[in-house]
Amino acid sequence: MSDRCKYCLFYFLYWLSLFLFLKPIFLLFHWSDSSAFSLGEWWGVVYHGLPMDLSAAAYFSAVVVLVLLVSSFFSDNDWLDRLIKGYTYVVLPLALLVVVADLALYSCWGFRIDSTPLFYLKTPKEALASATIGQFVGMLLLLLVMYVVAFWLFRFMHKRVFKIRGRNVFYVLPSLLFAFLIVFFIRGGLGVSTMNAGRVYFSNSVFLNHAAINPVWNFIYSLSRNDTFEGRYSYYSEEEAVAYFSEMVEPASDSTTLSLLKTSRPNIIMVILESFGSTSCEALGGEKGVMPNLSSLASEGVLFTRFYANSFRTDRGLVALLSGYPAQTTTSLMKYPNKSQNVAKFPLSLKNAGYNLSFYYGGDDNFTNMRSYLVMSGFEKIVNEDDFSSDEMSEKWGAYDHALFRRVIEDLLQPQQTPFFKSLLTLNSHEPFDVPMHRFDNEYLNAVAYTDSCLGVFVSDLKQMPLWDSTLVIFVADHAYRYPDTLSGSDEARHRIPMLWLGGALNDTLRVDTVASQIDLARTLLSQLDIDASDFKFSKNIFGKNSPKFAFYAFNDGFGMVSDSALSIYDCGAEKSLVEMDSTLTIKGKAYLQSLFDDLSKR
Repeated sequence: MSDRCKYCLFYFLYWLSLFLFLKPIFLLFHWSDSSAFSLGEWWGVVYHGLPMDLSAAAYFSAVVVLVLLVSSFFSDNDWLDRLIKGYTYVVLPLALLVVVADLALYSCWGFRIDSTPLFYLKTPKEALASATIGQFVGMLLLLLVMYVVAFWLFRFMHKRVFKIRGRNVFYVLPSLLFAFLIVFFIRGGLGVSTMNAGRVYFSNSVFLNHAAINPVWNFIYSLSRNDTFEGRYSYYSEEEAVAYFSEMVEPASDSTTLSLLKTSRPNIIMVILESFGSTSCEALGGEKGVMPNLSSLASEGVLFTRFYANSFRTDRGLVALLSGYPAQTTTSLMKYPNKSQNVAKFPLSLKNAGYNLSFYYGGDDNFTNMRSYLVMSGFEKIVNEDDFSSDEMSEKWGAYDHALFRRVIEDLLQPQQTPFFKSLLTLNSHEPFDVPMHRFDNEYLNAVAYTDSCLGVFVSDLKQMPLWDSTLVIFVADHAYRYPDTLSGSDEARHRIPMLWLGGALNDTLRVDTVASQIDLARTLLSQLDIDASDFKFSKNIFGKNSPKFAFYAFNDGFGMVSDSALSIYDCGAEKSLVEMDSTLTIKGKAYLQSLFDDLSKR
């Protein structure tokens, strides 16, 4: 075997060995999930993930194979050694950075890393705020250790294998074989279907399937996907998709079966609660004592017991709530101002009906393009972290929630232009759960309990004001949280959230067991106010006489469909159902997703 052939083989095996070694590292790092599985299942992760590891190794080796091919025509190859080492010294830390970021993010996000973090790095302070200083330093040290070990191994082996000095035109023939193998491994075979995440899925366990994915390959693959959206999920012909979708939208002439309000133009305060999930809400059958205020207030208002978040991130939850537009599986509409400006927004509908609009947030409202979306939604006044004093600020995200609620109360004590719509987005029940209170050892539960205590004081203050009798207060989560940590990102319980309507403007108390989701708030609220909601094509009136009763939610490259009596969870990457109680629900979910992306492509 020629020196060039030996070096190609070494270089490919170097990357392959690195990726294989990272499999048990991932499993050990996430011991709380992986410890439930046998060594045989651990081996299944390595074995079934091998094709993707081969593909990732081939990606990194392709440049070296090409360079060695070109060098075979030159007698002077002093540059070759420097070029290969320089290339490796650049891509190696980048690859390991992706690996370490994936280790840190998986427990929070529930899926292997893709290009999503790049969107949040537009505001690096907020992007890093989810981690404590200790966690950040720990991950940097891990990155440094990994790089030193990987760097030393490469240097050690490179010195012993790299023996290339002069030209060797005969290398052209075996180089063609190497080139073929590189393409073969990158594609994942010779078939029509190329390498994708679903190729390595082998288990009924979502975690084991995720563990088999190569994070570097997944990241590179997500970068290569275009943003046209058209044809992203093409399950049916256009006519079939339209027919299925027409069964899942609000009938044009539907009527409301229930009127909840005493007045046609109440003041409205919408409190969007960061990461409040049903599993920590006693009123919804969750953990006791975590949300005592929200749970006790449930008996005073209208509690929606089967209500779902459409996604798992705040930027997607905001669009679902304010625009009645479903969250997407692989991107965020807020990422594209040119598209988000073209979707309906119910605050604008309220503004056109005479409402005065304000938005309150204790953090950086430029994070994830939030401010541009809020401005396009018609908010005239936007309060952000710059409007709070230094002693009101937490160490990480921004103002404490008690300061946020207090600021709203202070503003309400001033003369108001009515009717008004004020929306608040809380902050401190987001990682790293930096709150000035300790009640629970679990940091998430403790942070939620803190925000719940703040909202309890907030409602108590509101009740002392004359405007209480003419005000509707809506408490709703932006998304849920992975609590307990045995939940996967696709689970139904991972997306169920509380929504409570409260206030003196309500004419009755009620428990609503109808299945619905965040996107249904827009049409439901506007219908109660007798304001036209025809622009909200995806939203449904929860109290509509003939409106379909289902909830759609998206997770990373997959969706869930919940009806009154069934559940379907489908992994689009793996092209398989994770849960299928009703195959018709899966069919409708695919058509819904296809219609969503077709609509998005035209915005």
